[in-house]
Amino acid sequence: MTKSPRKFFDPRFIWTEKRRQNRLAFILFWSILMWFFFKTYVVSVGIIGDNSMQPSLGKGGYYLVNRYIYYFVRPERGDIVVFRDAKYSPREEVKRVVGLPGETLVIRDSEVYINGRRVHELYKVGGTYPDFGPYTVEKDRYFVLADTRWVREDSRDYGAVPFQVIGGKIEPGVLFPFR
Repeated sequence: MTKSPRKFFDPRFIWTEKRRQNRLAFILFWSILMWFFFKTYVVSVGIIGDNSMQPSLGKGGYYLVNRYIYYFVRPERGDIVVFRDAKYSPREEVKRVVGLPGETLVIRDSEVYINGRRVHELYKVGGTYPDFGPYTVEKDRYFVLADTRWVREDSRDYGAVPFQVIGGKIEPGVLFPFR
């Protein structure tokens, strides 16, 4: 009777061989590699660090960030996006897209006007002060504002956000929130 050749994932254990350690190292290596790939390019968990997106996203809430959607489509008005304020900054900002590339945006009397038409924003809290604009959004950039408008750290301060730094989209209620 001849023995069949052993395979890498053979369940038989032989003490003189190091197959078990090699198998565990193989599984560990690929698990870490897949976790990194999944977290970077597919879905990751984000934590809301400020009150700027109340009541849509509460401070301290955990949300899934869809990281792959913007490989296929561009952001639309009303999308909640995650981006880094600087290229190598560890801090991620969460804001809502209001102005798209090529549009002219004006904030007057606490209302947002795009190309002369008022935008109906059901999600905003409070007035948008002070008056701002006119501002034309450049190509491949997006004008973002917080839902709680008196929290003043948005595109009025640092300009429109380049598409390259937008890292994903949060969809409250679609990609379930964790509390």
